[in-house]
Amino acid sequence: MVAASIATNTIFSSAYFQGFGVLIIPIERTFGWDRWVISAAMSLRQLESGIVSPVVGFLLDRVSSRKLIFWSAVISAFGFIGLGSTTGIVAFFLFIVVISLGASGVSHAVTWPVIISRWFRRKRGLAMGLAVTGPIFGSPIVILNAQIEEAYGWRVVLIGYGILILVGVTLLSMLVRDRPEPYGLCPDGDPPEEDASTERPTGPSPRWPDTGLTLHAVLRTREFWLFTSYLSGTFAVNSAFQVHMIPYFQQDIGLTAAWAAVVMSMVFIISGIGRVGGGYLLDKMDYRLVLAVVSALMGFSLLYLQVVDVHTVSATLPFALMFGVSFGCLVPMRGAVGSIMFGTRAIGGVLGLLQGAPIAAGVIGPLVMGIIFDLNGNYSVAIWGLIVISALMVPLSLAMATPAALAKRIGAAADQR
Repeated sequence: MVAASIATNTIFSSAYFQGFGVLIIPIERTFGWDRWVISAAMSLRQLESGIVSPVVGFLLDRVSSRKLIFWSAVISAFGFIGLGSTTGIVAFFLFIVVISLGASGVSHAVTWPVIISRWFRRKRGLAMGLAVTGPIFGSPIVILNAQIEEAYGWRVVLIGYGILILVGVTLLSMLVRDRPEPYGLCPDGDPPEEDASTERPTGPSPRWPDTGLTLHAVLRTREFWLFTSYLSGTFAVNSAFQVHMIPYFQQDIGLTAAWAAVVMSMVFIISGIGRVGGGYLLDKMDYRLVLAVVSALMGFSLLYLQVVDVHTVSATLPFALMFGVSFGCLVPMRGAVGSIMFGTRAIGGVLGLLQGAPIAAGVIGPLVMGIIFDLNGNYSVAIWGLIVISALMVPLSLAMATPAALAKRIGAAADQR
């Protein structure tokens, strides 16, 4: 499960989530569009993900994740091929919607965290961190995207990824299994216990028991809304800067497209420290401290760009280290912390809502940054706003319940069940 998640998200990261950044300026030049047009398309991508993610979560509690990943990959593949053939703004937005629809079902936003949460318990955070390292391997391919675009054009890049997804990701979906119990195993690969409590359920549609709160109970907790607010703030910061990262380093800092892609690649390679390390820390210490440090580190990374004279790739290293680690920690956090807070009884619906609501905030970020750039000719004002949002997330994270209180609540729910 972990390996399949890594491979799938390597492809989607290099094709869309990070790799699309190197195609923004070439697409603008082809059609003569302003920056806000591409920014609006990226915001639409976030908006659609916010709407679709809860649906994906609910489906994962009811249908096969293998089928969901397979058909999501097919939809995305045809979206990429269509986008590579587009000739106008209407078709451009239409195929962005198609790609985003498929990506919502196959990315590590909801689908893979739900699968991993069912296969692991003791080392769930570490497994979740490893499962979302795909962008680390995909980020160097972003440099290749820039080189292929310079040689053959942006259309070749998009159509090529469409073919790769249609073949590669659909084959990877065949490796997926929803949960370990039907195969005579327990989470973490443990053998089944020899007692009545682990007898295999019978019937035409057997249901394997999970511990935790019902979705209705989750929505009544204070922690759900605090964590949703935290994810909304950090996602707004992260999505806004990631969409504009390569244009920022090209036009505000003065790097070439290839070197700007190198900086983005450094960020995503370094994010591996946060992805794996953040997941590991969530297994070992108070999750509230991890959340507070992550948001603070993200704010300091952007502050560095504002107060230090950065004009070379080497000068961007402190930024890449801080932003990469903080961004990396955020990736496994939704699944790991969601499981810590609420258990796995309704984990699909919970993670879908935790993905959907923050994305609504993240929709605004890229669009606002694009508008500010068009008005001022640079991103400085927007970045100061992102720094303020990051700072506000620190006290918010510390206001959440202790791990002991959360464990007690989940235990009480299990007893009532």
